[in-house]
Amino acid sequence: MNVYNLAPVSLGAAATVAQETFLCTGTHDFDQIHLPLKTAPIVIDRDAFVGARALILPGITVGAGAIVGAGAVVTRDVEANHKVAGNPARVIGTRDWSPTR
Repeated sequence: MNVYNLAPVSLGAAATVAQETFLCTGTHDFDQIHLPLKTAPIVIDRDAFVGARALILPGITVGAGAIVGAGAVVTRDVEANHKVAGNPARVIGTRDWSPTR
């Protein structure tokens, strides 16, 4: 896992972040000529799973029990117990079970 932590990154209990995932809390404001830095925190909630080589962008929350597919580019929050995949990541289903923690 690689973390570009210009803002806080939170990992909930029993959250899994697989190998070569990139959690990126910083970007630039491309609407301004000087491209100032913009930062926002990332939250990976309890029992969530982020697959290998996924990219999580600034300000994203991956909800409790959510699953992010390998190689996904997450540009929007992922709701609890939802599964997302692709570039950009899109909902492909929901979990068949809910974590019991």
